[in-house]
Amino acid sequence: MFLGFTETQKQQKSSRLKQKKRKRMFCRVCGSRISDMRYLTSVDGGSPNRVFRNPNGDLYEIITLSDCEGLQDTSPPILEETWFPGYPWVVLHCSSCLTHLGWRWENPGRIPSLFYGLIRERLVENCLLYTSDAADEEDSVDLGGR
Repeated sequence: MFLGFTETQKQQKSSRLKQKKRKRMFCRVCGSRISDMRYLTSVDGGSPNRVFRNPNGDLYEIITLSDCEGLQDTSPPILEETWFPGYPWVVLHCSSCLTHLGWRWENPGRIPSLFYGLIRERLVENCLLYTSDAADEEDSVDLGGR
């Protein structure tokens, strides 16, 4: 007959319930943390996964996100040839290794007012199991000698 949980069993069960999976994205070249899959966002009602061709004919598969880190602007805002009408774009590179990772679009008069488009093949994903009570200490991923 089951009478209940011991205090230790209750704490273990509570701890397991607080664990969540989080898929993070890192720069494929240097392993710097760039974003988290929870920030995937739809722009103009479309999928967060998009494919675009630039004027040079280069094809890019991007994902759109509402928040990123570890990126630096490497161009002024440019409105010409934008993939998202009404949104000027800025070229973004990894702050650590300077690899071109994507673009940022910003227009305070639109919703969303800001979003990122990152090149999928230049990112690596890692699924981390974390406890919501624990601090986020993972800043980079081991790329296995790359």
